[in-house]
Amino acid sequence: MVSLHWNYRTAFLRCALLVAVGTTLHFVAGPAAGGILHYPWSLVLAINYVYLLVVAWSYSGRYRWLRTLWDGKACVSSASVLLFLVLLSGLFRQDGDTDGLAGRLGIREMRSAWAFILVLFYFMTALGIRAVSEIAALFRIAPAQVPAAGASSIPYVFRKLSVACIHTGVFIVLAAGMFGSGDKIRCRLTAHQGVPEGMAMTDEGKRTGLPFTVLLKEFSIDEYPPKLFVRDMRSGTLSEEFLSAGSRGAETSIDGWTFSADSVLDMAGRLPGSPDYTAMEHVGAVPAVYVSAENGVTGESRSGWVSCGSHIFAASALDLGNGRAVVMQYPEARRYLSKVTLTGRDGRNRDVDIEVNHPARMGSWRIYQSGYDTAKGKWSTVSVLECVKDPWYGVIQAALWMILAGGVAMSVVAGSGKLQSGRTVMPFTGDKGKKEGGI
Repeated sequence: MVSLHWNYRTAFLRCALLVAVGTTLHFVAGPAAGGILHYPWSLVLAINYVYLLVVAWSYSGRYRWLRTLWDGKACVSSASVLLFLVLLSGLFRQDGDTDGLAGRLGIREMRSAWAFILVLFYFMTALGIRAVSEIAALFRIAPAQVPAAGASSIPYVFRKLSVACIHTGVFIVLAAGMFGSGDKIRCRLTAHQGVPEGMAMTDEGKRTGLPFTVLLKEFSIDEYPPKLFVRDMRSGTLSEEFLSAGSRGAETSIDGWTFSADSVLDMAGRLPGSPDYTAMEHVGAVPAVYVSAENGVTGESRSGWVSCGSHIFAASALDLGNGRAVVMQYPEARRYLSKVTLTGRDGRNRDVDIEVNHPARMGSWRIYQSGYDTAKGKWSTVSVLECVKDPWYGVIQAALWMILAGGVAMSVVAGSGKLQSGRTVMPFTGDKGKKEGGI
């Protein structure tokens, strides 16, 4: 018989019931719809939610069941189950497929699964009330709660402040992500060189206007050295080893053959009727490598040009016999950059460089480098940009700085208790004077 006494068993049982309820909802109603709340109702609901958390904390000393929403057992159990669901989602491809048991349970679309949302909301609520308790405790620190007489109270207060900052920061990040999901706008803009563009395409396939225009002036790609593989022409498989032809003289051994790059051209082309590649700077120019190959067993040697080809020049390979050949893969992009001019509604122009992990900012919008015309490669005159507007970004950014500050403060004062030998620090409960476990 299961005891109803509040302990870790009943705490995890509560989380299991939330998962069961969420799974049932997923079977009956399907995945949860995202982006329902929009400003200003998202902000109104968030403010009222925080107000209810404060009310729940203020009455938790009178009603025991309110304390079970945010004590240590509730925080640990909800965090553990939430972590389990996150790890479970990592074992399955998140493609939204509904086939199979994993698809019907919502595991393949964890962010929209009711079980995940309910557990996340429970953890966020527990963490939010606990953060309120810790903030309130900072204002109630009395001299009697400070360590023994003569000891400095600064490390003691810093420890409490750092814990409150970390918990509050994590709560703000979760709350902003949940209540602000409907206010986030994400769309893709395809910029053609020399053509101003002010329309973008949403994930739902709808065209939407932007409060600015983008003029692509130049697109460029820095590529890694070309890689040469031995390919089985019958099965299409490539060798695991490869020759990185970064410079003349590069050598390697693959499947009993020794390969060396006798000539390396970064930009080359082959004229009609000519077997050789020559260096040229022309649209569609390709990397080309003159390869010498020698079989270590038979002593057979072969040589010839190898190139990946482009939308203008055909690819070429070195035949090794027995259905095998040396081929070149398209060079991988090391860095691609879009030089654009942004024009706002006020008519002001601003020249910016956009590359991966280095977005441009235009008001409340952030513009990320997303893609290009892969068929033309480095000669692409098209750049695909992702435009994102998140009104809650500033709130999340401030919360992340709060978490960082709390972590730094905690590390600074972590060893302060050891420096004060023979002195004992009173345990911090974070509630109304009642000892309770925490996270």
